[in-house]
Amino acid sequence: AFHMQTEAPEAFDVSGETTETLALYGLKPGETEGFGWKCLVARRLSERGVRFIEIIDGSSSHNWDQHGNMAEHADHAKVIDQPIAGLLKDLKRSGMLEDTLVVWTTEFGRTPGVDGDKGRGHHSACFSSWMAGAGIKPGISYGSTDEIGATVAENRVHVHDFHATILHVLGIDHTRLTYRHGGRDYRLTDVHGNVVHDILS
Repeated sequence: AFHMQTEAPEAFDVSGETTETLALYGLKPGETEGFGWKCLVARRLSERGVRFIEIIDGSSSHNWDQHGNMAEHADHAKVIDQPIAGLLKDLKRSGMLEDTLVVWTTEFGRTPGVDGDKGRGHHSACFSSWMAGAGIKPGISYGSTDEIGATVAENRVHVHDFHATILHVLGIDHTRLTYRHGGRDYRLTDVHGNVVHDILS
């Protein structure tokens, strides 16, 4: 904990980054908040050996959980689009993307039907996630929904499969660690999950 506290000020200080790098993330000199700043700090933490970094966009009142107005997703997308592209480009030009896995995902999708006036309900059956780097095939899509996004049409990937694939890319066999809890055996993906080899280079 002491080392984390003493190292953190330097890692979080982006004042030494070039104007070109700041612009890559959509930042202005001196800016120390927002999604672009989070992405840049994520790169700086990765450089310093931090092995897991989670970046969250939104807050409890202004977020992606749109039951009221789906059009707000356009505003959210504008906030994250350039910083994420900047992070991927920055990791690639430094050579770090080769062994850094970037995962963009959410906890659920949105229903194809209207929820209320302009919103959408929670939808666990279909939603998109993407991964980049660390041996993931670039520029492909895997799986598809029916024409209205209500159900999976081909190449269904369950959350356990997604998790198993992430662990595989990180060098962890999800079937090896089993632990007893509540009277039954569990593993990192509960008792399920298959690695999706078709998306791996």
